[in-house]
Amino acid sequence: MQIIISNQETFKVIFLKYHKSLCLFALKYLKSKEDAEEAVQSVFLKMLEVKVNFESQEVLRAYLYRSVYHTCLNSIRSKTRQINREDFYQSQIDPDEQPYLNNMLRAELTAILSRELTFLPKIQADIIKLSYFEELSNDEIAARLDLSLQTVKNYKHMGLKSIRKRFSRDSAFYTFITFLINFV
Repeated sequence: MQIIISNQETFKVIFLKYHKSLCLFALKYLKSKEDAEEAVQSVFLKMLEVKVNFESQEVLRAYLYRSVYHTCLNSIRSKTRQINREDFYQSQIDPDEQPYLNNMLRAELTAILSRELTFLPKIQADIIKLSYFEELSNDEIAARLDLSLQTVKNYKHMGLKSIRKRFSRDSAFYTFITFLINFV
């Protein structure tokens, strides 16, 4: 029996059938419920975008688990790189200069973000303002805007990604904003 994911109803059935078990599977690797749910959500969104067809239920199940596994590995690698970058940057800063540099970096990030927020959809701009200007946590933003935590994370990620796209990867601004976003 071939499974064709061409409509929302088929997708919904597959999502409801596998979502919980895939989240538990991802949790074994990522150790965070939120990260596990994000990994699974990413796989389902990708599957919906690509509109993949499967020969059988077994092929679909194998695809989902394999995709979640690789998404988890990529997430772990990404977090490891981020931690290594942060450790490297911290090791390069004189402890006496750290508060000064933190304040300077925050001021630079605020200036860049203020300018770039005008190019984002209002909801993304609002979430980034609350996060970086008012220094609210994602949970606090979700409560204030009456959104789910995952929605806040998604809009924040999309907004920051849009801002990064406005700069060339080779430019100092791209590196600087990436550093600031990861550092602050």
